[in-house]
Amino acid sequence: MTVYGFGEVLLRYTPPHYEQLKDASAFEVNVGGAEFNALVTLTQFGHSTEMLTVLPNHAMGQLALQRMYQARVGTQTLQLVNGRMGTYYMEESFGYRSGKVIYDRNHSTFAEQGESVLKHLNADKGDYFLFTGITLAVNPSIRQQIVEVLTQLRQRGVKIVFDINFRSNLWTKEEALPVIQSILPLVDVLFFGKKDATHLLETNSVDDDMETCAKTIQKQYNIAFMASSNRDIEASTLQGIVLSGQDYFEGQVYAYTVLNRIGAGDAFMAGTLHGLLKGWSLTQIVDFATKCSVMQHTTNEDALAVDERDVFHLATHFGELNR
Repeated sequence: MTVYGFGEVLLRYTPPHYEQLKDASAFEVNVGGAEFNALVTLTQFGHSTEMLTVLPNHAMGQLALQRMYQARVGTQTLQLVNGRMGTYYMEESFGYRSGKVIYDRNHSTFAEQGESVLKHLNADKGDYFLFTGITLAVNPSIRQQIVEVLTQLRQRGVKIVFDINFRSNLWTKEEALPVIQSILPLVDVLFFGKKDATHLLETNSVDDDMETCAKTIQKQYNIAFMASSNRDIEASTLQGIVLSGQDYFEGQVYAYTVLNRIGAGDAFMAGTLHGLLKGWSLTQIVDFATKCSVMQHTTNEDALAVDERDVFHLATHFGELNR
């Protein structure tokens, strides 16, 4: 069994020490991307993974490729072509000052040619195909063929995993809605947020709770498994939810401390898939996935790279030292 991730691998430039972008004189560079982040974690948990992407054939592309080698994520289908690297600049939040992201990924190699790697996809029965709404936003060409691609994969017995991950600064609701609505009936595992139900899909009102939102989307699109990580920023807490068939479960609420917000949802997704692949109960899955998300907040990297036992042994007290 292999988990295939289809999406852009890009570089994140962040000023050190919580500096603002306008004052930056240096940047720390991280390699990331939603699908890649999830694959890094799944690889660490012992699963076979393959990244489906296109990188530029120059030093910046080699930087990303080296990170993929280090993480042991599969690169057999990856392509190197002439072009530019997708990047973004992130200003980290501090106190009451909100964070800020500036994307610079138009006309990147993935945006222009990313769909080409799907021609060489050899996924088969029992494999998983993972992608997000970010991929659909970045690469306009894939939107025209995504239904056909997913239909063919499902006919081959491949499970489809989709994180809505709507980004309004990458595409508009008017562009996103018909594309996302067309693929939801083909999705086996869906990751979503409450605003996806209330503001994007408009299946629910803002007064509906998460259980109602999940069951409404499930009923309308016939999705077997759904999950969400609910983050209360003011309270600094996380609570995962899962819906499998008629079984709905809300996990334990965990407090978290923020060193880095990037990749927390990707870590939750990886933790959920790990539990599904291991055949765990819903309670085990949601607890493990939420712990993954909590742990990702404590790292400086875009992806959570820890062993399964590290997640199980998440400290119960702030600043705990294991000796």
